[in-house]
Amino acid sequence: MPALDRERARELLQRVVTKYYGERHSPLPGAFVKAQMLEEAKQGGADFSERELGFRRFIEFVRTVPEVAIQGRSGSDFLLAPAAATDLLAAYASPLPRLRRDFWRAFIEFPVPNTVRFYDKTEDKIFYEEARTQRRGIEVNPVSRDTQLQWRRTFSDEQPVALQKDLLAALEGDGATVFNEFSRRLRENPPVMRAWNRYLQKQIVDHVSAWAAANNIPNERWLAPARQIELFYPPGEATVSRTPSLSQRAELYNLFDQLPIEDLLELRIPLAWVLKMTGRGNS
Repeated sequence: MPALDRERARELLQRVVTKYYGERHSPLPGAFVKAQMLEEAKQGGADFSERELGFRRFIEFVRTVPEVAIQGRSGSDFLLAPAAATDLLAAYASPLPRLRRDFWRAFIEFPVPNTVRFYDKTEDKIFYEEARTQRRGIEVNPVSRDTQLQWRRTFSDEQPVALQKDLLAALEGDGATVFNEFSRRLRENPPVMRAWNRYLQKQIVDHVSAWAAANNIPNERWLAPARQIELFYPPGEATVSRTPSLSQRAELYNLFDQLPIEDLLELRIPLAWVLKMTGRGNS
C-alpha cells in the first residue's frame, strides 16, 4: 500500500484526535491515536509511517501539527487533544493530589455574608466565624462566584462545538441556577462529567496550593492523608497470591474515574469487593 504523504498524514492526525476527543471528552494516549491512524489509513487503502515521513518517533511527527496539543507525562505515554483544549489537557499531566475535605469545602463554597473563615495552624482546623470574631488565624478566601463561572466557561470552550454551545447556554442565567443547570447537563453525559471533575480538581488544587505557599503552610496540612488499602480474604486464603491482572486494573481505573471527586475522597472499601462489583473478580 502507498504511504501517506505529510499533508494527508497531518489531516488524518487532526481528524482522529478531533473524532475521539469528541467521543471521550478527555485527552487521548499517543499509542491509541497512532493505532487509530494506522487502521483508518489501511481502510483508505494507504499506510501511515512516521519513518517514511522522515521522523524517528511518532511524537516528532505530532509536533509538526499545531492543531494538536501534546502533554508529556513522566513514565507514561504522552497525551493528545485538539489545540483548543490545552487547559483540560494539563489536568491530565500527572496524578492529582487529594485535598482534605474541610479545605475543599472552605474554598469551593461561596462566601456567606457577615462571616469569615480562618485556618488555625495550632489546632489544624478551619473555623467559620462571625465577622466580629476575636479568633485569629490565616484567612481563607473562598473562590469567588465569578472565578468558578469562568472555570466552567473555559472548560466548556474546550469541548466539541455542539456540546460547547449546550454547556455555555447553561451558564447564561442568574444566581445559583446556572450552577445547578450546568451540573444537570454534565450528569446527562458521564464522560463529560468525569472530565469536568478532573478539571475542577486541578483548579482547586492549584488555588489551595498557591494560598498555602503564600502562608507558609506545608503540603501535609491541606492534603488528604494516603490510606493504606488492605485486602481481606476468607480463612485459609490469606497466604494465597492474589495479584490483580492488567484487565482487573483497567476495570478499577475505569470505575474510579466515573466517581465524583467528593465520593472518591470518602472511599473506604477493600479492592477485592471492587473487583467483584466490576465483574472481574474471577478473571
